[in-house]
Amino acid sequence: MEKTFYTLLCMVFCASLLIPGGAKAQDKNAIERSAFWGNSDIYLNKQAFQMFDLVDQALTENPPVPGAPMVRKLALYNLDAMLHETRYDNSEPFNKFLASRMNKVITDLSNPVNEGMKIYKIYNDGFIARTRSVTIAFDIARGICNGKTLIPDALAQSIVDHCDVLFITHNHGDHADKAVVEMFLKAGKPVVAPANFWEENKDIQHVRSDKVIDKQMKLGKNKKIRVKIFPGNQDELMNNIYVVTTDEKKTVVHIGDQYNKEDMEWIVNIHKEIPQPDALIVNCWTHRMSDLVDGFNPKLVLTGHENEMGHTIDHREAFWLTFQKMEKISKDYMVMGWGEWFTTNNYNYIL
Repeated sequence: MEKTFYTLLCMVFCASLLIPGGAKAQDKNAIERSAFWGNSDIYLNKQAFQMFDLVDQALTENPPVPGAPMVRKLALYNLDAMLHETRYDNSEPFNKFLASRMNKVITDLSNPVNEGMKIYKIYNDGFIARTRSVTIAFDIARGICNGKTLIPDALAQSIVDHCDVLFITHNHGDHADKAVVEMFLKAGKPVVAPANFWEENKDIQHVRSDKVIDKQMKLGKNKKIRVKIFPGNQDELMNNIYVVTTDEKKTVVHIGDQYNKEDMEWIVNIHKEIPQPDALIVNCWTHRMSDLVDGFNPKLVLTGHENEMGHTIDHREAFWLTFQKMEKISKDYMVMGWGEWFTTNNYNYIL
């Protein structure tokens, strides 16, 4: 048996030499393999391209749906693993991945919304909500990692070009980006922010009050929204909670980095003061997640703030942690990666 095996092996080897290019193919393969020997950095960089590309492909082919489908959990958990290895911070494979995700959003923003509401997750806690009449941006920021901007200005500008208004929840750089704000203001688009953000800029509509603000906003020709602003907090820092209702009677809520024990006294009953949200956007580490969700009583919950790259890896909130938390809430939820969105034909809800 052993003799037969080696005979066959020799025959295969000899045949490869007789096939035109066979020897060259073997030599090329040997060169490709040996290129990694003794150089783990090159090997891991090549592997990173493969992993990020595969995650990108998996998320594209399996768009967001309520709950936790296994294929999406695998893709997002693998993304956790890559983003929690600091060797890939600001690396070419990572930058290529993030640019791919942003370009997908920019392309889709050019498509009309004929019915319902479409919501995009940009980066970190940045989201865009669209209906037929209006496009609303929340906490859009380019992101910073080790002093370098993650989303290039050109891509950020392309996103801003499609939006009608920007709401900023609080004065932290991963939510309030002055460069993005200037893009909105230069285009004559309103920016609403807490009173302590860029106070000297009078073009910003600064909002902070101990009382709830309820007003209608005009956004250019024939565009308007209804906005309720609640005075929330991230610990002691003011953090506006925005409840926005469009002409189509679609309501989206963005709570920023709401995290305050005292505020929960009124948040648990906030559903009495607002329309039922079609979508509630929460930071994945908020205080008393289940009670907060019940307080707003939304149709669907969306999470943000996973893997903020400006943080150390122990504070880059993982998707696997988000799934563990969300599986315990009473409402349907959806966990999205960067550069993803959901549309009414992806799932059974009509937003």
